[in-house]
Amino acid sequence: MKEPMAEGTNPLVSVVTPFYNTAAFLDEAIRSVRAQRYPDFEYILADNCSTDESLEIARHHAAEDPRIRVVTHTEFIDQDANYNRALGYISPDSRYCKIVQADDTIDADCLGDMVALAEAHPTVAIVGCCFIAGDRVGGHGLSFERRVFGGREACRTRLLQGGTYFGSPTSLLYRSDVVRNRQPFFNLDETNADTTACFEILRDADFGFVPQILAYLRRGNSSTWERLQDWGAGEFMNYALVERYGPVYLSPDETRRRGAALQRAHLRWLAHAVRKWPQRGFWRFQKMRYASLGRPLPVARLGIEVIDAILDRALNPLRTVRGAVSRLRRTVSHDSRDDGP
Repeated sequence: MKEPMAEGTNPLVSVVTPFYNTAAFLDEAIRSVRAQRYPDFEYILADNCSTDESLEIARHHAAEDPRIRVVTHTEFIDQDANYNRALGYISPDSRYCKIVQADDTIDADCLGDMVALAEAHPTVAIVGCCFIAGDRVGGHGLSFERRVFGGREACRTRLLQGGTYFGSPTSLLYRSDVVRNRQPFFNLDETNADTTACFEILRDADFGFVPQILAYLRRGNSSTWERLQDWGAGEFMNYALVERYGPVYLSPDETRRRGAALQRAHLRWLAHAVRKWPQRGFWRFQKMRYASLGRPLPVARLGIEVIDAILDRALNPLRTVRGAVSRLRRTVSHDSRDDGP
């Protein structure tokens, strides 16, 4: 086990947790920050007009730890705007900034390991790490044999091959100067503002990566991103990233080929979701996503994918039946666990 570092001998880190009605998880998140072996941090807990016990939990910890500062507000704002507002409170003396989302936790060595990498490599603007999201390990996509990657290399790899090394705000450490100089830090028009921030920052900086599990992201708790995932936001995001940043990081041919492949993957996902999501809200969301790229939802191409999906089910009845049986097994198994002995 690593020994705690000497207090007052390290660069200051601003840790920020914006929260709204997360009383079920907030105490655990705060305790994970307070348990850091890296001692030189300030911890800003920014309440977005919570109506549950979240604020009381935050104030309880602030009374016990002088590094914690609780900020309250009288105006409720959307999630990304709330994050931007919270980032505005970081100390002018901090060298690094770490967001810990209110339903996540971090390992006791998280700050120390990430800061050590950034200190050793001044060209690194963002440091990532491996993480656990629900029951899956994330952070893959780059070689674990290296610690520093050119920003353009990291972004090219993400666009062409995928990967989860940009993770989420909880799995990243930013240089505070980058946070202070980028206003607003998160683009309010994006559903994946943390990822697009990486693509914009890394045009002119390097990306560092610690190949250790240092963050734990909660899943299945009805978060905004969980709901968007149900509507295909993840599939669309991969396509949108290529459309927006392909001209920056890829050749024209790479952009065209990769964009076409990812758009078809998204349309195929939509084709299989037609029966599940007949509501207007679902399709309004899809049209808005395409409108964000300056183009309409390709209805004709979507129709072709719908026909293909119908034919696939009709011409492969055995696979369709097996899929139905597999889903039934999972449902029965889940119901049996819920029933208990």
